[in-house]
Amino acid sequence: MFLAGRNQVIYNYSLIDTMRLFSKFGYGGMELSFVRGMTNILSLDYLDDYVINKVNEVSDELSFPITALACHQNYATSDLTFQTQKRLVQTAKKYRTDVVIMSTFIPLEDREGNTEIYDILLKRTKELCAVAEDNGVKIAIEVEPNQLIHNLKIFFDVADKVNSPALKINFDVGHIYLSEVDLMAAIDKSKDFIVYSHVENMCMGEHCHKLPWEGEIDLLSVYRKLKETCYDGAVSLDIYLQDYEKVSPQCIEYMNREVFSKI
Repeated sequence: MFLAGRNQVIYNYSLIDTMRLFSKFGYGGMELSFVRGMTNILSLDYLDDYVINKVNEVSDELSFPITALACHQNYATSDLTFQTQKRLVQTAKKYRTDVVIMSTFIPLEDREGNTEIYDILLKRTKELCAVAEDNGVKIAIEVEPNQLIHNLKIFFDVADKVNSPALKINFDVGHIYLSEVDLMAAIDKSKDFIVYSHVENMCMGEHCHKLPWEGEIDLLSVYRKLKETCYDGAVSLDIYLQDYEKVSPQCIEYMNREVFSKI
């Protein structure tokens, strides 16, 4: 396993300069987000061939892969996001990855008791999975509080109804901890679906992305279990309340020393 950076929360650098910065820090690759910061703005120019070619050129130069594409916006309620997700799935292989991470964020008051929104979710997820199957790509849904898919029970229900080999899980350790409590049992339940991972630490009942050495989660035990059970690939550092650039070297050093080197 190795730690990857997320460009979404880097504001002061171009995409290429962010790749060079992350490589210098010691990240093993980068999850390429199409969302700019904590906004609804999509970087649709990242779908253009000239951007893709330049990213691949720098990726080869630095031996620094794009580990996944990501768009953390709700495709069930946004037509623009839905169409963008389709294009991400069609574009992923050009970036030499086969994983696209997706989100289903929606405010609680718009979700609870709204069966219609789940009907839309199912319909659109089926459409996205059909495109993913055609392109040899996996859709990694993030199970997270304040999402339509906010626990594994809902994910498995959606997966059963969609019935596609392309529908998978991004195992975000902190989010799964909040929704499932027992991370070891959660890994066993979802082992056939896990194709990517995010890491941060958390405290129960508090959706706050903490640094890896803070919080209640035993990350060594989690990643040892993941490696033994089903997953041994890129893990993206998912923090945004801190200065990502400033804390990245410490996080990389900590994860390599205290987690990855011991599993």
